[in-house]
Amino acid sequence: MTAALTLEGLAQQFDGQPVLRGIDLAVAPGEFVALLGASGCGKTTLLRLIAGLDRPQAGRICIDGQDVTALEPAQRRLSMVFQSYALFPHLSVAENIVFGLKARRLPRDEQARRLDHAAALLGLAPLLARKPGQLSGGQRQRVALA
Repeated sequence: MTAALTLEGLAQQFDGQPVLRGIDLAVAPGEFVALLGASGCGKTTLLRLIAGLDRPQAGRICIDGQDVTALEPAQRRLSMVFQSYALFPHLSVAENIVFGLKARRLPRDEQARRLDHAAALLGLAPLLARKPGQLSGGQRQRVALA
């Protein structure tokens, strides 16, 4: 089975200071991965490389077996959750969750299916009509993750 995400020998440095050194990782389809580490250890740098916001100085990034290292972020069809959560305060939880799907012009039935799946998976179903300001910090995190 092809890994959903493969990192091969990723390296990055800033001002001559190594931040990432030969990172190798394979994430199976459906697998959940968390990046944990001290401040400044390269977590955000790694996510920026995967998303295509920055280019690695060495190594490859493959998504579903395709080398995407040189592709622009929009061509990678990924989502990224920022630490600020980046929720739209004027939209409901449901509208925030499907925002990216609407932007990609997915059919409404597919949007609804994915919304229902994410809401069930993350325990958000009872909160779908609420606005972000009506949620706890943990609930906001789950909406951003969805």
